[in-house]
Amino acid sequence: MQHEANHKNPLGTEKVGALLRKYAIPSIISLIINSLYNIVDQIFIGHGVGYLGNGATNIVAPIATIAIALSALFGDGLAAIYSLSLGRKEPKKAAQSVGNMIVLASIVGILFGVFAFLFIEPLCILFGATDNILPYALRYGRIIAVGFPFVILSSAINSVIRADGSPRYAMFSMMIGAILNTILDPIFIMGFHWSIEGAAIATIFSQFVGLCCNIAYLFRFKNIRLEKACFVPGSSISFRIMGLGLASCFNNLAATLIAAISNNLLASCGARSPYGPDIPVTTFGLCLKVSMIIFSVAIGIASGSQPIIGYNYGANLNRRVRDTYLCACKYATLVAIVAFIAFEAFPLFFLRLFGTESPLYEEFGVKCFRIYLLLTFLNGVQACAGVFFQAIGKPVKAAVTSLSKQFLFILPAMLILTRLIGVEGVLWSGPVADALAFLLAGGFSIGELRKLKEREAAK
Repeated sequence: MQHEANHKNPLGTEKVGALLRKYAIPSIISLIINSLYNIVDQIFIGHGVGYLGNGATNIVAPIATIAIALSALFGDGLAAIYSLSLGRKEPKKAAQSVGNMIVLASIVGILFGVFAFLFIEPLCILFGATDNILPYALRYGRIIAVGFPFVILSSAINSVIRADGSPRYAMFSMMIGAILNTILDPIFIMGFHWSIEGAAIATIFSQFVGLCCNIAYLFRFKNIRLEKACFVPGSSISFRIMGLGLASCFNNLAATLIAAISNNLLASCGARSPYGPDIPVTTFGLCLKVSMIIFSVAIGIASGSQPIIGYNYGANLNRRVRDTYLCACKYATLVAIVAFIAFEAFPLFFLRLFGTESPLYEEFGVKCFRIYLLLTFLNGVQACAGVFFQAIGKPVKAAVTSLSKQFLFILPAMLILTRLIGVEGVLWSGPVADALAFLLAGGFSIGELRKLKEREAAK
């Protein structure tokens, strides 16, 4: 019976390499498109407003990351439960989890949007806004906060669309929003002369359109049927969703914490250096966002492996679980190596996408790329390991693996190194954390792969 059920679902029968390409490529494109929202804003802001405008978006970005963290709490947790439930032939449980997620994400999205709008000024100050950057950050942030409910619900639904076996639709819904944002940015910023507010309006309008596309999919699920009863919150399913989504959520929240601390350290240490406070805050933020676009490929590979791993783990097909994870690690590492070469060889090219400024601005920007991203070729394994443990229903290991770089290692390194070498200590914390996170993720992964091999032998 199990064999027949597996035969009906390609996740249990198709070749792992072909499946991974099928799921990873749309996921990669979706994540790159999602990253382009901020990047496109910054390119047009850099040329139409100036580097202080880019500094403002870097200040607001951590606040937006909290919204992404909340969407990951519901979306990634739901995707894991959804895949495991389908693998165990429990479609009603999968449907109920989707309904619960939609209710939770909607309520939390509205509450967070109102909170961010009301407290945008203290939040911007908390995240390191300098006196020159703060006015731009307030103008941009108040509008962006209005779109947080769209972001949280849309991203959460998008995750389960991929898990349902429609990665192309998930990619399409995100692509519509990104393309629209790219078209509207120059029109609103330069055509209508709405300055930094124009970038924010273009972003939230595009996010709303993407949400509408995702909502439309709720009526065309492949594997489940949503009924009214699915939308009645149940504590057991809700806590299970959030439990499995905690790793992704905490990873993004940790990034927010790191952004707050790094921005404040860059501003304070930069003020005591020839670069001043504004240049380090702006260029470091640009470095992070450019690197995130490139590493969206590695993260997309990891995300693409999630439904495959989850389904096969639920169906007790342990060899396919191992093969999928190792295949994902291989491809993600290759991408990380290519990114490392690009960042070390052409840092000025990436920096000048956002406009040209003073020699000091370019000097520190080059240091950001070459120092902070020095060991990025190790990041592929960590990206895949966090998703792997999440997919097999082990939230503690998933959380520790995902948080290791952002919280366990980079924060202490940043605080110690800035005391020793000043503003460049923030940059050197990157390779230190990358090395330690790689060792931790590798150790956890080896142990779990051995257990899977033993389960396969016992079966």
